Amino acid sequence: MLPYSQFIGSNDPYPVLESTADRIAAIAAELTPDQLAAAPEPGKWSIHQILGHLTDNELMAQSRIRLMLFEDTPLLVAYDQDRWVNGWIREQELFEETLERFRVLRRSTLRLFRNTPEHDLRRVGTHAERGVQTPADYIVITAGHDVNHLSQIEGIRTRFKSGL
Repeated sequence: MLPYSQFIGSNDPYPVLESTADRIAAIAAELTPDQLAAAPEPGKWSIHQILGHLTDNELMAQSRIRLMLFEDTPLLVAYDQDRWVNGWIREQELFEETLERFRVLRRSTLRLFRNTPEHDLRRVGTHAERGVQTPADYIVITAGHDVNHLSQIEGIRTRFKSGL
């Protein structure tokens, strides 16, 4: 089973991939900058940190996809998401900038998926932790990953809106 595929099931992943940035923007419009930056509880990521993670993940997924599409059976590196989020915090990137970076990367990923012939979406690479993967796998993995984190973001928003 692909990671995060349970969040998509048999649904078309493209509507999720196409709408994630807009859904995050709509949620952010309801909250203050302090709320976007506040962790819901110790050890949990804020909405801004989740967005930073989604952006990092988009960068890594696209890198892996490009390796599989343009090289022969490449090794796909893993990364430590917590270390990346902690490193990203040093950048002091504004929420709006993180969202724009995510939008740009996601649009590029969608163009890549849409313009790649079906047979090339079946090319393979070997992920350091997950084994053999294809570019097509990342359509489902990325959409499922979005759904998982959108649920977290919506949960945080609900807590702020209800005053918890």
